[in-house]
Amino acid sequence: MSIQYEVEQLAGSYGVADSFPKDFGYGEEEEDADIEDSSAPSDSKPRILLMGLRRSGKSSIQKVVFHKMSPNETLFLESTNKIYKDDISSSSFVNFQIWDFPGQVDFFDPTFDYEMIFRGTGALIFVIDAQDDYVEALGRLHLTVSRAYRVNPEINFEVFIHKVDGLSDDHKIETQRDIHQRANDDLADASLEKLHLSFYLTSIYDHSIFEAFSKVVQKLIPQLPTLENLLNIFISNSGIEKAFLFDVVSKIYIATDSSPVDMQSYELCCDMIDVVIDVSCIYGLREDGSGSAYDKESMAIIKLNNTTVLYLKEVTKFLALVCILREESFERKGLIDYNFHCFRKAIHEVFEVGVSTQRPVGTQPLGSPCNKAVALNGTPRNTV
Repeated sequence: MSIQYEVEQLAGSYGVADSFPKDFGYGEEEEDADIEDSSAPSDSKPRILLMGLRRSGKSSIQKVVFHKMSPNETLFLESTNKIYKDDISSSSFVNFQIWDFPGQVDFFDPTFDYEMIFRGTGALIFVIDAQDDYVEALGRLHLTVSRAYRVNPEINFEVFIHKVDGLSDDHKIETQRDIHQRANDDLADASLEKLHLSFYLTSIYDHSIFEAFSKVVQKLIPQLPTLENLLNIFISNSGIEKAFLFDVVSKIYIATDSSPVDMQSYELCCDMIDVVIDVSCIYGLREDGSGSAYDKESMAIIKLNNTTVLYLKEVTKFLALVCILREESFERKGLIDYNFHCFRKAIHEVFEVGVSTQRPVGTQPLGSPCNKAVALNGTPRNTV
């Protein structure tokens, strides 16, 4: 498909002509051989635990999603033999720690304080290698989630059926059905019917791993219903077909409108972020090398040859709104930009509420007169 694009106000450079180099956004990974220091203030953030058998692909997932490693480079990763913590703090909406556990962790070892770990966990991701015999993995899955559930019933339990890129479509569906059936049968036999498992087919060689991680992260965002409501109002008043609120570093979408997510649309939006950053890195570099490649002036328009328009606008330092709309709707660009201004202001106010429970006296509430959206007929409408 041919692509026409124009990019405005994308100054600065990351220093290399590549999409989000490894030193952008997220801090250094911390090797944690001794987890007894987990009472540190930084560990008050929600945790996402990555668990599974050895060589199931846990570290590869983490490196590809959050450290922009090429999938082919993960072939040279050594097997994890210690617990690694990764602090993900790009914004108030994506603010958590990922703990990558070695596959040989023994929950029956008296030196392993699993209660302390599970007590502060928001989500537990168990990775199963779909190309391997998964009988042992299912046994470890049952042991892990049953112990975690008894310590903390509020954990979200996610199962990544991983490395499905090597399977046919029919084999993927059959594998997912079989793992789903066996895992839930084991829980029923243990009288743990209330424990809910979510299943995802994933691969680091396509966008499925980003889609799956998006669903996991969204469950940890208390502001999600508000964000979805704001997106619904914005697209309905602007003639937009689909909108995603992206974390531009990881390409995880932290919210979208209520219409179903089409995988092809999501992939287009992910690719647009790559295009914007690549163009910014190549052509937005100042002579002295200073500046930022993604700032409050960042905006991009990509027009496809099927009358579809992709529209990207900066929302916060690490968040971008990416919209899909028809070319005829984009003729009302002034209306869309005004509505976006109102949407962006509302998002910033949601951000302020998230970082502080005590608002200063005189601060306007979310439904203040400034937060209005304009309908297609030009009539102002309150956004919330």
